[in-house]
Amino acid sequence: VLLAVTGTAQVFSEQLLVGPDPPKVVVQAPPMMELGKREKASILFTNPLPTKMSDVTLTVECDELLEKDIEYVIGSVEGGATFTFPLTLTGLALGLHQLVVGVESDSVELATGEAEIEVVKKLDEAPDIGGVAAPPIQVTKVNLNSAKNRSEHHTLQYDTPTFVVRRGQKFTVTLTSAKVLPEGTKLVSRASFALKPVSQTRYTRKPSSFEVNAMATVISGAGKEISVDLWTPGTTPIGRYEMTLTLGTGSDVTVVHDDIMLIVLFNPWSKEDTCCYGGESSHLEEYVLSNKGMIWVGSSRSNYGRPWQFAQFQPDSLQVLLYMLDKMKISCRGDPIMVTRELSALVNSQDDNGILVGNWSGDYSGGTSPLSWTGSMAILSEYNETKHPVKYGQCWVFSGVQTTLLRCAGLASRSVTNFSSAHDTNFNRAVDKYFDQEGNVTAQDSIWNFHVWNEAYMTRPDLPSGFGGWQALDATPQEESPQGGGYKLGPTSIKAVKEGQSLNYDTNFVISEVNADVKKYLVEGGVPRLFQVDSTKVGKNISTKGVLSSRRVDLTNQYKYEEGSIMERKALYHGYKQLLKEEEQVEFTVPEVEREFGRDVEFHVCAKGKSTTEGGVALVKGSIACVAVSYTGRKLKEVDKLRVNSRVRANKTATYSLSVDGAIFSQYPKQKVYLKFDVLLAVTGTAQVFSEQLLVGPDPPKVVVQAPPMMELGKREK
Repeated sequence: VLLAVTGTAQVFSEQLLVGPDPPKVVVQAPPMMELGKREKASILFTNPLPTKMSDVTLTVECDELLEKDIEYVIGSVEGGATFTFPLTLTGLALGLHQLVVGVESDSVELATGEAEIEVVKKLDEAPDIGGVAAPPIQVTKVNLNSAKNRSEHHTLQYDTPTFVVRRGQKFTVTLTSAKVLPEGTKLVSRASFALKPVSQTRYTRKPSSFEVNAMATVISGAGKEISVDLWTPGTTPIGRYEMTLTLGTGSDVTVVHDDIMLIVLFNPWSKEDTCCYGGESSHLEEYVLSNKGMIWVGSSRSNYGRPWQFAQFQPDSLQVLLYMLDKMKISCRGDPIMVTRELSALVNSQDDNGILVGNWSGDYSGGTSPLSWTGSMAILSEYNETKHPVKYGQCWVFSGVQTTLLRCAGLASRSVTNFSSAHDTNFNRAVDKYFDQEGNVTAQDSIWNFHVWNEAYMTRPDLPSGFGGWQALDATPQEESPQGGGYKLGPTSIKAVKEGQSLNYDTNFVISEVNADVKKYLVEGGVPRLFQVDSTKVGKNISTKGVLSSRRVDLTNQYKYEEGSIMERKALYHGYKQLLKEEEQVEFTVPEVEREFGRDVEFHVCAKGKSTTEGGVALVKGSIACVAVSYTGRKLKEVDKLRVNSRVRANKTATYSLSVDGAIFSQYPKQKVYLKFDVLLAVTGTAQVFSEQLLVGPDPPKVVVQAPPMMELGKREK
């Protein structure tokens, strides 16, 4: 708009941007239901357009009302038509829950609807707030006693105006009444905490709030000051909350405040929390509260501590942690096992737009050399501002940033360095090196001079007794986890690593890092033959920083028994026995290759998952290479190579193919040319390796003779 009043200096200018509100999704559901009972609900979506919508997809999410999330392909909805989707809800957890529905199509990016449903023990039971009759209460002031509470919760160091507490521990709020209350007045206080994301992310659609009811506290007040003791359960999902506080006298309930923001974190000081630290409480001064440390680098013979500023209490560190938590399912956020597992994926950028881009090329143009970082603060500040991965990191940088986020979340954690660290690509507890008859390495795992990961302390109720305590985590993107995929590792029980037990999560990879045998194979006629084993090369001087000191502490004996001892060999053999039971999870075959002259050569390897495949899925990795050779086997040309990294499901067949232009046979007119196909495929997490070599030469062109099968003596025939 641009309008002027003539004859004056008055000009009116206005700009307004108008976009359509997305169509509404109507959720018809009961406002209240009983715990454990089922109720019917309906979702209605009306196409507001005069034309047909295509590729319409419906999603329904709520961990507390659905046994699993729903994703339903509607297909198409005619213009003006209404689609109705019936569903059954189950009261799985007490409290007020939010059912969130989303509809997407080729015409509408996202339409949403929601319904709040309270799950109670019995529908005929009214909430009991207790108390005796008293005059109505008007609260004029709410004092969070921030300094005292944060000191008791060990959160004073967080540089944020937001109230920060730890779960499973009492905190006290003081209320001021407008009137003096009679001495001995009985009051009941209740608080509810609604989880509030710091930002909406594109990764998951989930409820914007999650109710956690603090335990009601009966208190006695005199004068105008009312002291209220509150606490969140030791299983509360961590994150940022909005607290609503009510105060009651009998049936008279007053909402005191409904927008108190607070952040709830893990509590390693509380026995109510599954991350409660089992060592001396003074160690938490190092593992949770210390904002600087040392990360060991170098080699097993010559190493030193590299200083690192963790800066876990800085505003950017806390904001990035909250942002990362918003990417996780709410059902995961109360469990340190799942929070740490997801953080190990989110610190790297491999498949989730995480914090750091890994780079081992030596070319760091367009970013910062990993050697230049001295702490986490600059990395997290850049990521918090841009929400784009920061360039670049290597293992000690990934570990430093992960330590920052773990300590920021309230977990006892530390960076750990393993010298002569094995990188086992097929999870078989061995560094496999394959040599051809000329001594050339055709395929191999690797051994890094050093590798840095993390440890965090927690109980492991998901594992047999005795496997809690320190757990290994690794944010460096090395291999996809065979347990769920994604570039993540852990938490892996250090005790399970030492005992050679294949337990959740990713234990075989860590066992290989610290204790793999180096196995060398000679490949003859396509068949690998083991010719050397070195059982002492891997896993040296596993190191971390001492508690409140700069000395190096050796952790090697926590990861494995004495090198070469019976117990060390038994632990590794225990693993091999388990792995051998899992062999032949995939059946590999190479179909016959067509060799018609002038036609392209099609080479295939078929991998069929067996019905006994663990988890129904096997991960196959390796390569199929093709080279042109003379009849003596001399290499003439590298033709093509296929890298294989795929999942094979039980009773399903995956095919890996190479297609070679048949014209290659005419490129060497003075000698006979063959194509040599070398196959080396491994089933990760097992000892199964498939090795095959096939030599393919073209069949000569056919000459067709058309003649009668019989003729008379002395006669001529065409």
